[in-house]
Amino acid sequence: MGETKGSGLHGNTQSALEAFTHGFTPIPIRDGGKSPYGSAWTQLSWDSKEQVEASFERWATSGATGVGLLLGKRGGNLVDVDLDHPAAWRLREHFMPYSAMQTGRPGNTRSHRWYVVTKNLPATKQYRMPDGAMGVELRSTGAQTLIPPSVHPSGEQYRWEGTKWGGRTGPAKVDGRVLSVQVALLGMGAVLLDAWPERGGRHEAYLALAGGLLRFGNDGVHPYWEKNLPIVIEALADATHDEDGPETRVAEVMRTTMNQLRTPEGRAIGFPKLGELIGVDHAELVRRRAREVQSLAGWQEPEVTRLSEDYGLGEAVTSTLPPEVRNPIEERVTSWAAVDLEPYLAGEVKMPAPSLLIRTDGHGLMYQGRVNSLFGQSESAKSWLAGFACVQEIGAGGKSLYVDCEDTPEGTIDRFRRLGLGDDDLRHKFRYVNPEGPISSMERSKFGTRESKEGKAALGEFEAMLVSFNPTLIVVDGMTTLYALHGLDTNDAMSTEIVTGWLKSLCRGGTRTVIVIDHTGKSSGPGASPIGAHHKVAMVQGTALRVDVIDRPLPGKVGQVMLTVFKDRPGAVRLVSLPPNGDDEQVAGVVTVDSTVEGITKISVDPGDPEDVNLTERHSSKIAAEMAKVETLRTLGEAIVTVLEGQPRIEYRLAQIEVLLDHPSDGMVGDACKLLEGQGRMMRNSPRGQFWRLLDPSDTSPTK
Repeated sequence: MGETKGSGLHGNTQSALEAFTHGFTPIPIRDGGKSPYGSAWTQLSWDSKEQVEASFERWATSGATGVGLLLGKRGGNLVDVDLDHPAAWRLREHFMPYSAMQTGRPGNTRSHRWYVVTKNLPATKQYRMPDGAMGVELRSTGAQTLIPPSVHPSGEQYRWEGTKWGGRTGPAKVDGRVLSVQVALLGMGAVLLDAWPERGGRHEAYLALAGGLLRFGNDGVHPYWEKNLPIVIEALADATHDEDGPETRVAEVMRTTMNQLRTPEGRAIGFPKLGELIGVDHAELVRRRAREVQSLAGWQEPEVTRLSEDYGLGEAVTSTLPPEVRNPIEERVTSWAAVDLEPYLAGEVKMPAPSLLIRTDGHGLMYQGRVNSLFGQSESAKSWLAGFACVQEIGAGGKSLYVDCEDTPEGTIDRFRRLGLGDDDLRHKFRYVNPEGPISSMERSKFGTRESKEGKAALGEFEAMLVSFNPTLIVVDGMTTLYALHGLDTNDAMSTEIVTGWLKSLCRGGTRTVIVIDHTGKSSGPGASPIGAHHKVAMVQGTALRVDVIDRPLPGKVGQVMLTVFKDRPGAVRLVSLPPNGDDEQVAGVVTVDSTVEGITKISVDPGDPEDVNLTERHSSKIAAEMAKVETLRTLGEAIVTVLEGQPRIEYRLAQIEVLLDHPSDGMVGDACKLLEGQGRMMRNSPRGQFWRLLDPSDTSPTK
């Protein structure tokens, strides 16, 4: 970009100065693309016009002649709605609030609308079309957008649409929650418009859409869509130049469908029929978007209407899918409804193939759409393995959510960076949850069900995030802490049933995979199961793999662990595992964890060599060493009880207990305290607290 006439400054510098004057944060963009210049662009801030001018003039000589605006929290709550798809562009006036600040380019005019969020700043959110093309994108924190006079990769120059910078009005001021709902509605409308039938064949499509959205329970009309569906119908009718006109079409469709739904003998068609008319992929995406719109709007369905949400895909759009991808178990309205056995009898429903945690020979060790488990000793690289599965999933185009009950954000980010995940993937394809309290769906006390205000708020936030982010893989790291956060007992079958129900609901009808990470005792030998009730393994629908240490993975070294098949419900993993050993167990893989290079951890999962007779022998020697350590810990635990006896309500840090015992700071005292905690003789001030106290034999309180 050349100099601006009469100013002596490059065009991007002049634009950056204007942005600063208007209260925005300009950032440099590399020539010929959309990538920001430098790695710290999300942290840029400006103190003066002189600083902006000097920096952008310097960058212009270094190949960064474009300029963008930083969005979201560090960009003054400025957000941009990018109308990428023609269908979204055609519907923009029906769903998007007007803003005087708009930009575009000759090939895509008025494609960017700019807003300043006054409250409820939303996250960046993309709404794609069924073929993967971008439909509409709400850009916020962590994102940026180019402004004039920058050049699009196509060679077209961005331009102001209407008055530059929106004139005296500037970008419209909006509530972020309202804007999120409007963008989600636009994303849903774009999918509908993309495949809407031609003139003469639309009537049935309108009725199918209305039936799918308005059905509420057995004989009711959905309150949210009764109010908002007319907006969608009117937009479609206007954009397609409907022969009956928007107002007539709305009146006819709403009246016909509501009469059918409210009459006992009437039954409206719905999403299955819509799938036949516009395509299953389009209909299913519309159904998902509709639920997201409801969630973003804060509309919660009563529990009685959410049975289908817990057990599958609601009204069974999947019944129109090809037989090979159907799952009749997930097409029931409730789990007590009869399962359609015909697809099984006809051989149309196939057993799933394991497709996650891929070995070097291409075989997977975990099943998509099911609950899987990794369990073993502490520090046996379980979290590294789960992280490795996340990296593989993201690399294959998926998105991962990590529910971490044991580590911190810093530790998790470091782990994923070492595994090779870039910061852009962490921002856009990864979410991290670090719970410190319960969610109401699992909240219990000794008096039975208890749903606190905090638990309900946490559940709402978590479910909204699931809808908006829509991960394909969820890792739940730390089952013991998860139980404790909800007042549940790992030795209680009912408690495990509560957790199991929640984990299965996360799978969302077989479209999302879950991996849980659990612990065994200090010596995880042949036959060892997770801590607590053996029936915890019943929650696993896919594989449960025990992680056995061969050479403990440590920083700066190469370690190895062995994956032993504890449970394989579908049976496909056992078929590619080593033959049973003397303990009648099968090895599914040998994992090498190489941390010899600073800042990098390489993981490979190999099939294992059937000729390696030393494999289990090396593990057996480790077991013997661990059992000796457990005996030492038991002795040390009794010493702790003796020293602290008589003052059970006094809290101590581990360092204080080490001084009382005259024991070195080698971690053994902490392990001994944990052993006593598992025996119910000692407790800490919170599930991950730093203070410990001895329990009085008469103290029956499970928590402080």
